[in-house]
Amino acid sequence: MSETYIKDLAKVVEQLSRFTAYVHHNDGTQGFISFRDSTGILGREEDFKSARAEEARKALDYEKWDESWIGTGKIAERANEAIKKAGELVFLNQQFDFQNRLNPEHSKYQEDAERVLFNIYSNSDYDESEAFADAIKTFGGSYDTIAFLFFIKDDTRFLPISSGHFDRAFKILGIDYTTAYHCSWENYQGFTSIINEIRDVMEVVLPMQGIPRLVDAHSFVWIIQEDKFKEWNPDKEEIIQIEQAAEESVQTVVTGAGGRTSIKSSGFKRSAEVVKETKRRANGICQLCEQPAPFIDKKGNPYLESHHVIWLSRGGGDSTANTVALCPNCHTKMHVLDKPEDIEKLKKAIK
Repeated sequence: MSETYIKDLAKVVEQLSRFTAYVHHNDGTQGFISFRDSTGILGREEDFKSARAEEARKALDYEKWDESWIGTGKIAERANEAIKKAGELVFLNQQFDFQNRLNPEHSKYQEDAERVLFNIYSNSDYDESEAFADAIKTFGGSYDTIAFLFFIKDDTRFLPISSGHFDRAFKILGIDYTTAYHCSWENYQGFTSIINEIRDVMEVVLPMQGIPRLVDAHSFVWIIQEDKFKEWNPDKEEIIQIEQAAEESVQTVVTGAGGRTSIKSSGFKRSAEVVKETKRRANGICQLCEQPAPFIDKKGNPYLESHHVIWLSRGGGDSTANTVALCPNCHTKMHVLDKPEDIEKLKKAIK
């Protein structure tokens, strides 16, 4: 990817930690979560999108298309059936608009519509960016319609979109990106790149069964902007679990644990530097119990863990002005007991 969109790793990790607790809360379970288990909230509510794409692909049956079909209505007939499979991924009025542009008897009919569709699905020599631009001209600027057409083509590279919803989610994640009223190939590529970056972080920190798919990351981003997620109030124990998971996950990503040292962004680099400087400043001494680190790690360094004095979930920043280095016991103590006097001591230790 030529550009990195995630600038604040802490926000992404904190939302992933809250997301995990939310799924556990709704499913009444702990441990691994799955987007493909129909008995859980994710399987029930989110594992339908790729199925929609597969159903639409079968309706198109574009592997049998021939260029001689253009202008005969055969492609239009199959495309009309395919768009009906979109369900909630494309608003009903936009499905009707798409069908009208394929109907010779309608005022919105577009003579080139079948050729545009042929180029998207069956003309391997036609550039995808040009095909996307042609689709906008032919079928209008309905972003979710155009995105769905490409999602049908390859649901491992492309995704459905609902601009306003995803823009709200990006703000929650600290990602400065707008899709509303920006339907273009360049914008769509940026959108899928963002979801890909989030998928990479999910692979490191999320307790999932199996490797997360691109569409799983898409589901995560969708869920965090929903009112039922934003309005969910975890209990005290769940809050502790969320914060502790976020702390551990940030360090997992920045240290390259799990074999994902290829993850890079300014946000990741900044968080790595925060952890490094925090531990250097402690000089091998826990800043709460004031005892030496309990052991030396494989690299020969005193083992301490970076801790946010004001938790991320309480608005604390991911900076050296809000972090201390603690031994594992004291780190656990801070998350379980959360004593005001310990917090004050750690604040003074930073100064």
